[in-house]
Amino acid sequence: MRQLYYTIQTLLRGRGSNVVKTVSLTLGLFVGILLFSQIAYEFSYENFYQDPERLVMLRMRNTKDGIPEKGYNYGTYRPAAADLWEAMPEQVECASLTSNFFQATFYKDGKKLEDTPMLCVDTLYFRTTGLEVLKGNPNDLALMQNAFISQSMARRIFGDEDPIGKELSVEKMFNVTIRGIYREVPRNTNFPHEILLSDAVLDWGYGAGTWGTNNIYHILFRLKQPSDVDIMNRRVQKAVEQYTDPHLGESVVTEYSVIPIREIHRSQPDAQRKLLIMGVLGFSIFFVSVMNYVLAAIASMSWRAKMVGVHKCSGAGEGHILGLFLWETGILVLVSTVACLLLMYFFGERIEGMLGARLADLFTWSNLYVPLLTVLLLFVVAGALPGRMYARIPVTQVFRRYTEGKRSWKRGLLFVQFMGVAFILGVLLTTVWQYREVVSRHVGFQTERLAVGSVNGAIEENEGISDAIRRQPYVEAVACSSKMLLQHYSTNRLTDAQGNFLCPLHFMLIDKDFPKVTGLKLLEGAFPQHVGEAVVGKETVRTMKWQNNVIGRKLPIKPSWAGLQESPTIVGVVDDVRNMGFFNEQTCTAFIMNDRDRTFNVRLKEPEEENLRKLNAFVKEAYPNKMLEFSTYQEIREWQNESVSRFRNIVTVTSGCILLIVLMGLIGYVSDETQRRSKEITIRKVNGAEASSILRLLSAGILKVAVGAVLIGIAFSWYVSGIWMEQFPDGTLLSPGWFIGVGVALLVLIVLVVVVKAWRIANENPVNSIKSE
Repeated sequence: MRQLYYTIQTLLRGRGSNVVKTVSLTLGLFVGILLFSQIAYEFSYENFYQDPERLVMLRMRNTKDGIPEKGYNYGTYRPAAADLWEAMPEQVECASLTSNFFQATFYKDGKKLEDTPMLCVDTLYFRTTGLEVLKGNPNDLALMQNAFISQSMARRIFGDEDPIGKELSVEKMFNVTIRGIYREVPRNTNFPHEILLSDAVLDWGYGAGTWGTNNIYHILFRLKQPSDVDIMNRRVQKAVEQYTDPHLGESVVTEYSVIPIREIHRSQPDAQRKLLIMGVLGFSIFFVSVMNYVLAAIASMSWRAKMVGVHKCSGAGEGHILGLFLWETGILVLVSTVACLLLMYFFGERIEGMLGARLADLFTWSNLYVPLLTVLLLFVVAGALPGRMYARIPVTQVFRRYTEGKRSWKRGLLFVQFMGVAFILGVLLTTVWQYREVVSRHVGFQTERLAVGSVNGAIEENEGISDAIRRQPYVEAVACSSKMLLQHYSTNRLTDAQGNFLCPLHFMLIDKDFPKVTGLKLLEGAFPQHVGEAVVGKETVRTMKWQNNVIGRKLPIKPSWAGLQESPTIVGVVDDVRNMGFFNEQTCTAFIMNDRDRTFNVRLKEPEEENLRKLNAFVKEAYPNKMLEFSTYQEIREWQNESVSRFRNIVTVTSGCILLIVLMGLIGYVSDETQRRSKEITIRKVNGAEASSILRLLSAGILKVAVGAVLIGIAFSWYVSGIWMEQFPDGTLLSPGWFIGVGVALLVLIVLVVVVKAWRIANENPVNSIKSE
């Protein structure tokens, strides 16, 4: 208790210093805990399944001349579940097929239900995954008209009412009856769902999948033993060859393998890069926060050394002195932890929006060890390091200028802090620039004032919708297509003259007005005027090596489902449309004139936002039985690049916090230096030195530390930024000049802080300084 009493007295004496320490620790803990918890959260993806190490998913990728393509395709073919189970009964205990390809909007009594992700599954889904069925018979999922919903959705939609037997509308096209309830899945999954429909829905919408067609299914296997993963991977290729030919020409082969489901997320290169950079960010701010605390503790050594001496003269040993500092650090860490909890409480929604995860999911019992270890590590390092320094001060030197020997410590700590803030600001520059690029870069058509909406159902039922929209006074033009421009189009194998597979061709059906309304840029030839004519993108021309004579060629596809009895004739070449965004390489595209359209592209008049609201109000009133809602392409681009936006926001918050911590540490250091060198400054001024020379003297001392630290931090940020940019196939890293500019700006800010803080003592009358001695 006596140690606690002395600690409280010390804290009361150093109130100003303690505020700086508390703010520094709070910011470091706040951001560090969030980032480390997010990392642990993403590492726990798919761990909620029963015996997840025995649950695997089939995947495939193409190899050309023995060289595999980048990444795997986890969408495979419907018959693979039953066929491979039959081929490998020694390893496979159960198999199931699922798909999230079809994402419907659900309605209850005409009211749209929000946040209802779904999966289409077969009757063996629960047996394969081990998810708990609370009510109902999974065999009911054999029928298209039946559905299962999660326990949380049942409470949210129906309250205390029993949902069994109740109906929901799917896209206002057909109804499903709720036949069962299952325990909801956590959000840390690549396959979220609140409602399960029968896989018969996919048959109805896309046709029964076969080997080689409709690779929209996720095939799950429950193995008998975890070690069967390796055995299955050795056998699966030959097993597939029993049912289909994996060769796509002379040199291209589709390879099949399985992967434990909980390894899917962490095996993605984009996820690995994100986790790596988040770990570096979290460590940076945590380390800088601790170092700033140590710096503040060392800065107070000039007056606290006497207190330590008194304690040692009274018989206190090194352990007693160390205990005092641990008590002090413990109290400040406790206050900082409470402050962190308050910040999370008051800014919870913004934090969840930034991280893309609920705080309740981050801080589950299984992940609670992360914030606890973070707090414990902070307490041990921040308390033990300065505590050992004070504990080892000899009694004989307690009243001497012992702090002189600690200048190297303070400069070293400043060096680390400057390096950390330079690194963070360099990464911030990259993320801000890249987000600007992905949402504003040209995507092959004119997105300004262009809205899009799709409707399902029979094509004949949609007749007249485009004419009704076109007659509205706020609409400039309307055109129809089979898909929206920024999504995965229908695909067909693109082959060369010898039949060798080259790549998938992404194509859509359009009407005559589509190119003009959407602003496709014609590079050669003309736009389609008759059914069966097509324009292709530059990448298609390059891949097929048609540079000199593309007009008049036949596009080597013949999708009978689109009513095309012969291959489309190419009449023009357009600029490439970035339909898959900037996370993927440019696709081969084609736009074929046809009348099987269900997507409406509307060019609005100004003002865009107001007219978009009018358009949605009109279609809701005019077509209450249609699930038709319009969004602008700019909104769609922002939604598709939400992960980049979130990461940018994370880096921005981290940058702001670490910059504030470093500036507080710098201000404390300058105050300590001016106090320590007050006699020297006075003598210089008595000898005729001007205020500017004093400021240059202090600034030069800081710059000796800052320049090297900033150079290292900027260089490291340039390297890490290169890792971040690898997820954008044709993205380019900013030139080193931009990073150098950030470093120079940071050095200017550092000098400015020194000048402002030292301005008073540099301009003070030396007589006053002499009197105070």
